[in-house]
Amino acid sequence: MQKILIILAAALSLAAAVLGYLNRSNIALSKSALTTATSEIAAANKKAASMSAELKAKTEKLALVNSDQEKVASENADLMAQVAKSTSAMADVQKQVADRDASLAQMKSDMAAKDAHIADLDSKISSTVKTPSAPSDDLKKQLEEKDMLTTSLQAKIKDQETQLAALKERESQRRSKSMRSGLEGSILAVNTSWNFVVLSLGDRNGVVNNAEMLIKRGSQLIGKVRITSVEPSTSIADIVVNSVSTGLSVQPGDTVIYSGPGNDSSDNKSNL
Repeated sequence: MQKILIILAAALSLAAAVLGYLNRSNIALSKSALTTATSEIAAANKKAASMSAELKAKTEKLALVNSDQEKVASENADLMAQVAKSTSAMADVQKQVADRDASLAQMKSDMAAKDAHIADLDSKISSTVKTPSAPSDDLKKQLEEKDMLTTSLQAKIKDQETQLAALKERESQRRSKSMRSGLEGSILAVNTSWNFVVLSLGDRNGVVNNAEMLIKRGSQLIGKVRITSVEPSTSIADIVVNSVSTGLSVQPGDTVIYSGPGNDSSDNKSNL
């Protein structure tokens, strides 16, 4: 009986040892799994933080792009308004010139008609006056009409001479106005759709229509622009076709320089 109890005690001790070993193995495995899970969670959290930061940066970048697009759209709208204003002003000036030309042509026609009428009156007077007797009422009326026509004609001739003198003075002032060689400015905005730019130079700087200016970026020649509309402090210019070097494009901030009348396509003549 005692031997059986000893054997049972030994068996129980062995079973306890086996169970302890298995428990330690399970605990070690559990700790390892826990460590692995913790590491994976930390990596996932880090990746999530990185993705969140990247998403925030992309959102901010998108906001900046949208802001730039709105700014460009606003600048384009302002440029189109300036172009429309300049076009309207040019049309008004051309209409004034056409009206003046029509008025001068009408004056010349009236003068020719009155000259013919005066010549006819002179002929009638010459044929009527045969003796030194007192002139008839009809002759007096004809003489008075001749004097009135002569006075009116002289007044219109004087008015025409005054207008011609004013036109000559304006033409002289226009011709005397020329751009200073070496005048330098910058490009404020570029409209690639309509192929024009806005310059930081205007009438106050001596800019005139049809003048050509060189575009430079540092020491590199980019191309040319031709002035089409002049405002007090700014001007609009077309980019000269085929003047821009291959692989380059005109950009805001580029420098424009007037190197002299030799570069002008029309000798700096501005439209009236």
